[in-house]
Amino acid sequence: MKKVLLICISCWSMFLFASEEPLIELSSSEEKVLSDIGHKAAGMVSKRLMNTMLGDIKSVGLAEAARGWSKSVALINDTADSFNLGMKIKRPTYQYRNPINKPDHLDQVALDFFLSSESDDASSFSRKVKGEDGYRYLYYQPMYVTKKCLLCHSVNMADDVKAVLEEKYPNDLSRDLKLAELRALIRVELPESAIK
Repeated sequence: MKKVLLICISCWSMFLFASEEPLIELSSSEEKVLSDIGHKAAGMVSKRLMNTMLGDIKSVGLAEAARGWSKSVALINDTADSFNLGMKIKRPTYQYRNPINKPDHLDQVALDFFLSSESDDASSFSRKVKGEDGYRYLYYQPMYVTKKCLLCHSVNMADDVKAVLEEKYPNDLSRDLKLAELRALIRVELPESAIK
């Protein structure tokens, strides 16, 4: 069954390549530059998000921290701006809570890669896309579910947390996550000028 699913995902991904912007492999020098910048940016985002959430939980409690968690977008944008490279960062996932994290067709290819056996030893996925103003470079780094994530992303959440999330995110797709599964990707996008 898993092989059939992987074949379907691969076929769907190839269809996306043909119908949308094709993802292009990087040269080794492009890969090095993008990986260095992308890894640093993704690490900063992960650390800032976790530290902020844990600080909010400590100061206002879990339910109120969940109520104010939309500030994650500002933290991500501030991190991207701090590099002064025209960088954009987002967190695409199939199990999104906030619709801003719904994956586009490029993100879906990267997500499918990390959900497949091809990614067993991979810590990132990088490609470029031809755009109107030159290439756009995409670096993806996976985020996996930890015990801390399950405080707000499991069927066993506290009732007050569930109530807040039902109010803020009625179409939430991330309430039944499992420990160590793929949670999301951190997507770091750079213009060609940042790589060349």
